[in-house]
Amino acid sequence: MKKILGSKRPERERRGKIGALPYFLVIAGAISHVITHAQTPDAQNANSELDFSGVYTTFDGPGVRTFTKPEAYPFTVEGERSFSAHTPEGLVGDPNQYDCTPEDMPQILLWGVSIMQIAHEDEQIVMSLERGDTVRSIHMNGATPPAGQPHTALGHSVGHWSGVVLTVETTHIAGGVMFAAEGHPVSQETRVTERYWRKPGETHLQMELVVDDPVNYTQPISFAREWAWSPDEQVRPYNCVSLGLQESEAVDINELMRRLEQL
Repeated sequence: MKKILGSKRPERERRGKIGALPYFLVIAGAISHVITHAQTPDAQNANSELDFSGVYTTFDGPGVRTFTKPEAYPFTVEGERSFSAHTPEGLVGDPNQYDCTPEDMPQILLWGVSIMQIAHEDEQIVMSLERGDTVRSIHMNGATPPAGQPHTALGHSVGHWSGVVLTVETTHIAGGVMFAAEGHPVSQETRVTERYWRKPGETHLQMELVVDDPVNYTQPISFAREWAWSPDEQVRPYNCVSLGLQESEAVDINELMRRLEQL
């Protein structure tokens, strides 16, 4: 079990993995205003065609539509089985996925409210997302994954430029779901393709994300998102703390409150 202390974000950010569990508490509190990964970028970065450095946010609020997803998912037989077996409390056989485990791909890019910082470094682009203190390294040297590359929550990402469009290919994903509360499955054979670009004269970042998973879907699935350029925002520590309850323990609300008071 765990408690999460986060920055003051809209309540909708507190949904998903944690909000689906009745015995989890999400506590919003004030936290450090120290920037986690880098300084606030300047306007020159926002205007550079091949430099996406900076802080971006995304929020789908009333009357705002910055994120689109399929109305229906073309499941394979296996995909339909996995989807039907999913419960909000977690995937069957993985009840501990909520206990401060790392965020995964592609779910980390599909949350309704996110803050992301992009930094260009030597031969790589680093994406730091506030949720889960997640840091992605995108290799820009053209190297393919080495033999024996393990499957991890974020997978292995390789990027390249096609004109002014940044394309990122991610493989070797450990697998899981696209949305914790909904359960659309993702297998280890999944390839996620992201494309980022700016419209002429704009600073916001457009994203197209395609999930190609032949185990669970009969065809690739496309999502779209707009990341708003937000130089005054900060990526703050997520501060996830485990409450130390074991999977086999019955949930006692009084005991849970006692443990919370001790933190």
